[in-house]
Amino acid sequence: MDPMEAFRSELLADLPNLLRKALEGYRRFAGECPGDDPKAFVAYQTGCRAALAHIQLLVTLARWARPPAASEGAAGLDADQLDRLVREAEAALRRECSDLV
Repeated sequence: MDPMEAFRSELLADLPNLLRKALEGYRRFAGECPGDDPKAFVAYQTGCRAALAHIQLLVTLARWARPPAASEGAAGLDADQLDRLVREAEAALRRECSDLV
């Protein structure tokens, strides 16, 4: 197997779990109260943005690594599950961006 294809397969196998963990972490962090002082609020917003940037990078990796046709999925990968996680992450990113406006 081509080394790049081997890397894509390995990445695809790991992505559903990585996305799930990143989304759970963001939900947990975003659910906390930021605190009343301005520094605590800035730290809270920075943390939320960092978590969303992490999710966005994982979504970008998922798009890159995903085979062109779902029927060509890597062993151990549930393509529907990955697609659902990508859509969920994209929705979280859209919600966060609309909250910032």
